This record gives sequence, C-alpha cells and structure tokens, in this order.
Amino acid sequence: MEFHYRYNGQVFTVRLEPQPDGSYRARIGEREMTVTLQRGQPGQLNLVVDGERVHAYTAAARTPQTGMQLRYVALADRETCFFEVERVTGTARQASAARAGGGSLTAQMPGQVMAVYVKEGDEVQAGQPLLLLEAMKMEMRVAAPAAGVVRRLLVEPGQAVERGQQLVEVESTG
Repeated sequence: MEFHYRYNGQVFTVRLEPQPDGSYRARIGEREMTVTLQRGQPGQLNLVVDGERVHAYTAAARTPQTGMQLRYVALADRETCFFEVERVTGTARQASAARAGGGSLTAQMPGQVMAVYVKEGDEVQAGQPLLLLEAMKMEMRVAAPAAGVVRRLLVEPGQAVERGQQLVEVESTG
C-alpha cells in the first residue's frame, strides 16, 4: 500500500507492507521501520514503532467543495507533537483543491472549544489557526484549509461539541 501526504509544503510517500505476524514494514523516504497497530477508541491509535510504544490521536476535516482532506495528528508520550497533513491523491485533484480551497470544518471527535481566534468576516490564510479544541485531554488546532474569509462561526469558547458538528465555514478568496 502506498499513500502520499503533504506536510509543510513537502509531499511524503508512505509505503506499508503487511507482514505475516500482523505488523507492517513502513518506509517513509529512506527511513524504514516495523509498525504494529492497535486501535483504541475512535480517533486513537496505539502503535509500536521499532519496539517503542507511541500513542497517536487523529482528527480530520474535509472541505465539501473540493473533497480535500486535512488530518490532524498528535503524538503523545514523552512529549506531544502536532502534525497537520493533507492526503495527496493525484496531481489534477491536488491542483483543483489548492485553487478552490475553503469549506466547512467539523469536529472529528467530541470535545470542548477552548479558544476562538477569528470572527465572522475575518480574512484568513491557509494554515492559520481558527480555533482550539480539547478532546481526550489533548488540544487540537483547527486551521484554515485555504486562504479565504470566515463566513460563519458556529461555536464559542467553552462550548461542548459533538463529532461531526460544524465549527466554522471559510469561503475561498482564490
């Protein structure tokens, strides 16, 4: 299996080869590792990477106009790292997604709105933080999928949100 992701403007290829013992041989660029996956609660992954335990929490946002999907991944063990990645599925789709942008962002798991950084009518840049959610004792930044204008802000600080609940709508200016 092969997957392509964009992180910080660079495309990475992840190759996974299933092994007879249920683990995967993973290759990212020149780096190769053995990964065993154990699913936890929705949005939670328990991994063993080359013998070391790693706990990961994931969330995703999809823009309805383009289908572009952004994944937010936080790895929490000794320290918490946060990654925002976009799955790349093909050159044409990738180009149209970059041009169209915008869309509605939804909560990928139940949580609470900790902070809102924008208001309706604000101009935002791609990747700009819009709000901060707390879910499963970790903070997740919800960022603008593309440059645009905040058309609807549907949450406020302190508000509890459910999985799939619409949080904010950004209209592309491109």
